[in-house]
Amino acid sequence: MKSDLYTKVVLAVIALSLSVIAIQLTTKEAHAQSGFRFSQSGALIVTVCDATIRGGQFLCAEAEKLERK
Repeated sequence: MKSDLYTKVVLAVIALSLSVIAIQLTTKEAHAQSGFRFSQSGALIVTVCDATIRGGQFLCAEAEKLERK
């Protein structure tokens, strides 16, 4: 009888843990670029930034230098 109660408790803990993991995976933060910039040729300029903040600022690539002419 005790093993039946133990099994139910363990399965309930596993189910609860899996539910928490599933909820965490579906609720991630997303950030979008707010101001669109276009090059002279009409191509959309996409800025690539590092995820870590150093000195209070994001480290971003200089998109203008990456454009082909």
